[in-house]
Amino acid sequence: MSVSVDTGGKGGRKAVDSELNLVPYIDLLTCMVVFLLMTAVWTQLARIDVTQKGQAQSAEQTDEKPPETRLVVVINEDGFLIAGGAAGDQKPIKKKEGKYDYDTLMAILKEVKKTYPDKRDVHIASDDTIHYEFVIQTMDTALTAQFPDIALTDINAAHL
Repeated sequence: MSVSVDTGGKGGRKAVDSELNLVPYIDLLTCMVVFLLMTAVWTQLARIDVTQKGQAQSAEQTDEKPPETRLVVVINEDGFLIAGGAAGDQKPIKKKEGKYDYDTLMAILKEVKKTYPDKRDVHIASDDTIHYEFVIQTMDTALTAQFPDIALTDINAAHL
């Protein structure tokens, strides 16, 4: 930015001429627009649709349907715990060689899907110490087992 002060002007007044260099501002705005456009596209492609427990049930309770069985997959340090079914069964799935057993989880979820073919939802709850990658892999397993409506719940609100 440059400012020049000229002492010669009309009537003894000083003429003040200033010149602003707007090129850096235009460069900054161009970079910001490009960055915002790029991130906006990627957020739409990588989103995961999940619902909270209260929002999903309030819309469904207006119909007079018999209560459905609630399927909950709990992720903890020992492995998985699948709770649900007609009698409120709980099936623990222990870790194999220190790793979560997603194959057994898939088999049990497919059995539940055969028993309840109209069931579309599953609730996933985890301890606070569980890494996010294990929660995502569990969600992917539930999606593969034909449970598209996934809800993340607090482990205390899972009501096991």
